[in-house]
Amino acid sequence: MRFSSLFALAIPLLVVAQWQLGAWNDTAPTPCGTTAEMLVTDFPFRTPVLGLPRVEVKQCRPEESSLIQIVAWTLGGTRPALVIDTGDFGVVQAIARANVFVVETGGATRDQVFAIVYEQGRPRLAVRRTTRGTAVVTVGSAAIEIDIGGIYAGDARERRERQQFKLDSEQLRPH
Repeated sequence: MRFSSLFALAIPLLVVAQWQLGAWNDTAPTPCGTTAEMLVTDFPFRTPVLGLPRVEVKQCRPEESSLIQIVAWTLGGTRPALVIDTGDFGVVQAIARANVFVVETGGATRDQVFAIVYEQGRPRLAVRRTTRGTAVVTVGSAAIEIDIGGIYAGDARERRERQQFKLDSEQLRPH
């Protein structure tokens, strides 16, 4: 067998092996390198911060455009469980309590509101809304409520939406 034939057979095998190991995932964005903000709500004794469930705001290419990402990690996770490219360049507000993380980002003419809720130890994007206003976030002892006005609706009239998320610290632990 010639070297070129062997090489042609080896490449597809390597690709399949990487895909089966989960190392090849074109659908998930790669986290940007600079952490601008880290939100953590529970600090178990002797657990390093980088091993905790957390939400990070990452700055991408500060030398070019300074766009930001929102990246969520599970307990002990070595790879992010959720990566969101916002397309925005600023943070308007960031709130975290128990298993609920709310980040509002700002673009040129609008804001975006993101709510990430941990369920059974894994982060889930529960809300992503585009608004011409600013969300009002109320933190209570049992829940976080988000009131979003000015939600962009294309040609339709702007609308208002309220979301409420129950606080549960147990959701940050593996199940």
